Amino acid sequence: MFLTVALGVIVILTNRERGEAGALLKTNLHVRILIASLLLPFFAILIVEILHRNIVANTLDSPLRFILAILMFLGLRRIVDVVPKWIDLTFGAGAIGAASMALYSTADLLAARAESSFLNPIHFGDIALLLGILSVVSIHWLRHDKPWIIAFKILGAVAGCYASWASQSRGGWIALPCLLGVWLLWRNHSATMARRAAVALVGIALLASTFASQTVRDRFESIQRDLVSLSVGDSDTSTGVRLELWKAAGKLIAKEPVLGLGAHGYRDAMPALAASGELTPMAAELGRGEVHNQVLAYAVDYGVLGLLCILGIYLGPAYFYIRASQLRRRRQEQRAALMGFMTVVAFAIFGLTVETFNLKVTVTFYATMLALFAAFAYPVVSNESHAPSVPH
Repeated sequence: MFLTVALGVIVILTNRERGEAGALLKTNLHVRILIASLLLPFFAILIVEILHRNIVANTLDSPLRFILAILMFLGLRRIVDVVPKWIDLTFGAGAIGAASMALYSTADLLAARAESSFLNPIHFGDIALLLGILSVVSIHWLRHDKPWIIAFKILGAVAGCYASWASQSRGGWIALPCLLGVWLLWRNHSATMARRAAVALVGIALLASTFASQTVRDRFESIQRDLVSLSVGDSDTSTGVRLELWKAAGKLIAKEPVLGLGAHGYRDAMPALAASGELTPMAAELGRGEVHNQVLAYAVDYGVLGLLCILGIYLGPAYFYIRASQLRRRRQEQRAALMGFMTVVAFAIFGLTVETFNLKVTVTFYATMLALFAAFAYPVVSNESHAPSVPH
């Protein structure tokens, strides 16, 4: 589906005005930063792997999707005015679908934590929560919503929170108050203070209900129990394993800080670390899957370039959305910039405890959301290719 959309926007780009893309890049620093940040992962990884003389095709798959997101952005920004207005209902529909899957997973399949056939509980809960948040923030985004549409979007928010709760994924719960803070503190806001206060009350109610849950309290209390176990030498717990994997990542980065270990370097280092006793067999086995931190994962395998590209994939789009909100004044543009920024913040938080770009589903979701919100936040204006430069 992602490839189909990408190919579709390439067709749209063939009808662009002569010099349009060049003018866009020449006159807009924030657009150059966005595109550079989306290009960097692919070329950074490719360069490091060439220097290591070990090019691994599947490590280039996820970064390539960021390049396709550039094409999606450039194509979609030409047609935002003709995109169906019901597109904002897809956030709520996705969250409700996730809630249905969570109910099926836990009630019928008797899974301890909600998940799907293509997403583990952590990613499942994180994406469901973000969809729920985007659902409620999209109220009155593309049009003045009717009461039933508002109710549907609020239901989507509740459904997303339920799916996140059922997944027992703590990363999403940590992101929830941060996203509420972004909503309240966003400077260039198209919503009135009354509506912002209303959404804040809904958010606080969701937070209160979430953290009042015994399931949520047990999950956070388990962190304390894990730390106690770690202090007496038992690191084979959820928190203990993560801390040990992060510690091992730090040591490996110190050994190869510039170029890193190369493709799958962290994974391939696990047997030796287990044999030397630096990691327990359980931690080493889990480490073969991931580092459980997106920044560390890129820094270990790809060194300085890896660190720059993963920070750029958060900071570049974040700067773009902030700048777009300052330059554009229409409600749909302002709201798109806000939702794009919230998506970046959410994924940056998710990436603190799990790798988000080693799965095709999660990297595709992030890249698609970046392109979609960027296009709506900074669409093509009339005679753009001949427009004067905007001061920065």
